[in-house]
Amino acid sequence: MGSEAPTKRVLLNFFEKACAGNHMSPGQWKDPKDTTTSKDRLPYWLNLARLADEGKISCIFFADGYSTHEVYGGNSDPMFRAGTQAAALDPMVLIPAMASVTKNVAFGVTGSTSYLNPYILARTMSSLDHLTDGRVAWNIVTSWSKGSADALGADDVVPHDERYEIAEEYMDLCYKLWEGSWADDAVIHDIAINTAWDPKKIKKIVHKGKYFKCDSRYQTHPSPQRTPLLFQAGASKAGRSFASKHAEAIYLGGLLPSSAAASVKQIRDLAVTQGRDPSAIKFFSGISPIIGKTMEEALEKYERARKNADIIGGLAQFSGYTGIDMSTLPLDEPFSLDDTPGQHAIHGAIDAFNAASKSDSEKNEVWTPRKLGEKMALGGFHPAPVGTPEMVADVFEQWVREADIDGFNISYTTAPESFEDVVYLLRPELVKRGLMWEDYDVPGGTARENLYGKNQSKLQSDHYGSKFFWKPDEVIDSEVQG
Repeated sequence: MGSEAPTKRVLLNFFEKACAGNHMSPGQWKDPKDTTTSKDRLPYWLNLARLADEGKISCIFFADGYSTHEVYGGNSDPMFRAGTQAAALDPMVLIPAMASVTKNVAFGVTGSTSYLNPYILARTMSSLDHLTDGRVAWNIVTSWSKGSADALGADDVVPHDERYEIAEEYMDLCYKLWEGSWADDAVIHDIAINTAWDPKKIKKIVHKGKYFKCDSRYQTHPSPQRTPLLFQAGASKAGRSFASKHAEAIYLGGLLPSSAAASVKQIRDLAVTQGRDPSAIKFFSGISPIIGKTMEEALEKYERARKNADIIGGLAQFSGYTGIDMSTLPLDEPFSLDDTPGQHAIHGAIDAFNAASKSDSEKNEVWTPRKLGEKMALGGFHPAPVGTPEMVADVFEQWVREADIDGFNISYTTAPESFEDVVYLLRPELVKRGLMWEDYDVPGGTARENLYGKNQSKLQSDHYGSKFFWKPDEVIDSEVQG
């Protein structure tokens, strides 16, 4: 596959979660080479940041949630035993320290429109954008987990489509604060007239909406990007509509390039209806490669990971994602699937794994909860290629060609080994094929510049948020009835 010129260069992101255990790979904390049990100390994160900068990685992408899953067996015990999605830290507090030892890599961080106050979220993002010299991105989520709702004092999870209605108003208020309150030249520090910030160029934001209210000048002056780079991952009809309007980068799940290609096309087509350049939305597919210098070495790493995989932890993750309590099914009895809603989800997962398998014998193998748990513990709903740098690069190239994606969110089996293999084994092969940059497009630039190009730190003019840009004679005052 590497003999033909690739259609585009791709960006690589490290996919992380700030908890003392693996995110996608339950049980791998047991590996002697794994260091994720030290995630509650800064050296882990500083070393990861330095490695990412050295490897010309575009972004360290932090997934986050506010609780763990309590579906499998009706409690979260399996998640704690498996060392996954537990013992979590707030990733936002890590970013300034990581930025201080790097010059280029960006930091994407999750924040929920369902639970975080928009003014506080906006101020936190502006603060991070200042402290990183513009290297911050916001992964916008609406939070579907019942565990998060319980932890944060909500009576229940807000219905799906209403969550996106809330998110739409949330974004409007954030854009008003980031883009509309301060003029670029409001910061003057003029001793002669005894003025630090020109109050004539700082407007009060008056927002009276269905879900949010604000009556204040924004507290924080314009950061390098003003609005952070905007990530999103919604796959539903409402999520795709939201993404086509707001997202600059989209995180895709899925095991097959063909299914990803359909999602990419759908969202790009929707972006056109929003008046946006469809190529301005960049798509990143999740992937969990296991890479060795030789096939034998790659298989040894895979078998090591398979030995450490926590089957129950994998099933607990599946239960959390689907709402199905898999503890009610015997581990080693074949699935007997019917047409009930829960069975549909299991059947869909098995069909997806079968379709993604290159082995006919594996496709015909009998599926049990144990086998499903192992799959979830070794990559889950991401492609998980095992092989040499050339073989894994072939998979990356296939996804670029067939799915029209722009990059990858790379999760790990063991850390830092999996990430080191990306930097020292896979990256040189991608560079050789012209699939990856030799250096950042804009060394020392902002997150948005290294996505779009030099001098493009701000939202593009066709982006929905541009309607909120500061104008000298306009009062930022809106009232939404409802």
